[in-house]
Amino acid sequence: MRSSLLARRAAAVAAAAVIATTGAMAVAGAAGASTVHAKRLPTHLSIADKRAVEHHKHVTIIAGRLTTPGFRLPGRLIFLERVTAKHKPVIVGREHTGRFGGVAFAVDPKTTAHYRLEFPGTPRLHSSHSRVVTVKG
Repeated sequence: MRSSLLARRAAAVAAAAVIATTGAMAVAGAAGASTVHAKRLPTHLSIADKRAVEHHKHVTIIAGRLTTPGFRLPGRLIFLERVTAKHKPVIVGREHTGRFGGVAFAVDPKTTAHYRLEFPGTPRLHSSHSRVVTVKG
């Protein structure tokens, strides 16, 4: 009788250990799930260039629009980058998007230059950049 009582007690201790282990794993899994980042939304940055006259001086306006499906993106930081001969972008300007995600830059290069717009992204939005446009000086 004594041996069967010890066997029952050992089985109960083993079962409690299994429950404690799996309970701890479930808690660890819940803690790990809370650190998973939310899905980032895709973005699209368009670009267009247009000649303009500003106080009798010919300049080129580089305009763009930052969009994501279903949302306007006002107040987001956009960089104007000049692409060098080695295809390395150099930041030459920065602006925040307007009410509907639009942004514009006035440029007047001395020689032909290549420009693109870049959105660095946020924790909720993916980064994106536009195609390269050529502005003749």
